[in-house]
Amino acid sequence: MINEATLKESIRDIIKNVIKEELAGAATAEPKSTVKVSATEVNDSDGFVDDVTLATMNETFYVPDPHDREGYMKMKEFTSGRLGIWRAGPRPLTKAYLRFLADHSAAQNAVWSDVDESLVKELGFIPLATVAVDKSEYIKNPNTGKKLTDEAVETVKKNTVKNLNVQIVFADGLSSRAIEKNAADFLPAFEQGLKSLGLSFSTPFFVTNGRVAIGDEIGELTDADVVAVLCGERPGLNSTGSMGAYITYKPTMGMEEARRTVISNIHKQGTAPVEAGAQIAELCQTMIKHKMSGVDLKLI
Repeated sequence: MINEATLKESIRDIIKNVIKEELAGAATAEPKSTVKVSATEVNDSDGFVDDVTLATMNETFYVPDPHDREGYMKMKEFTSGRLGIWRAGPRPLTKAYLRFLADHSAAQNAVWSDVDESLVKELGFIPLATVAVDKSEYIKNPNTGKKLTDEAVETVKKNTVKNLNVQIVFADGLSSRAIEKNAADFLPAFEQGLKSLGLSFSTPFFVTNGRVAIGDEIGELTDADVVAVLCGERPGLNSTGSMGAYITYKPTMGMEEARRTVISNIHKQGTAPVEAGAQIAELCQTMIKHKMSGVDLKLI
């Protein structure tokens, strides 16, 4: 599996001259004073090509001689989509294609890598594992990410707190980066929110190779009123570290997905982790008050 670092190294030599030619071409098509040089410009002093991902997609704009550059850039403020990347005949520009490859590699890394064990220890999580023997089986057979190992079941039982209001569960899901980027900011805000509302909670579990439904088994084992699963979401080309919250009142194994309440896109460019923590704490209180979650909660 090619990682991002290897990809950048392998393409470094071929992009140097190509990018110089394309930037020169863009400069002749548009007055130099109005050309926005991207983060992919070549540093001639040392022959080093800058990281193609330094500029955000909101800043990246390759259209030569645009009719309304200011309007185009204003539109791009509201989306991280690949707008204004131009083309070379029927193909994308080399620099646009290389950016796509780099972003795709980062997304693959988010799926296939594991959460740093030092972070799990630092945050005081109780580690658990599913029956998936490795990441490959976890990806190819989703059901293996929904069942704890026998050892993990015993660990949950030993750490169960009776009459608990909220059981917190983190799982790598489909993005280890989501946990690494957001958990440290989210957790203190969430726990402080629960504490201020008078809701009890215990030490969070962390499930390696765990999917959303792993919270259902943990819910049955702990009998907590609410189980909040914080899980890495499937990465996109512009968002590899997005975390989702799946909160359920009295979850049970095999239950309908409609019983879950979901808050997605928890990351610095979406819902800020600190804000999400406070919001989800209040949501847990509402679920306990009405004894329901998911679609049913929306109908009250």
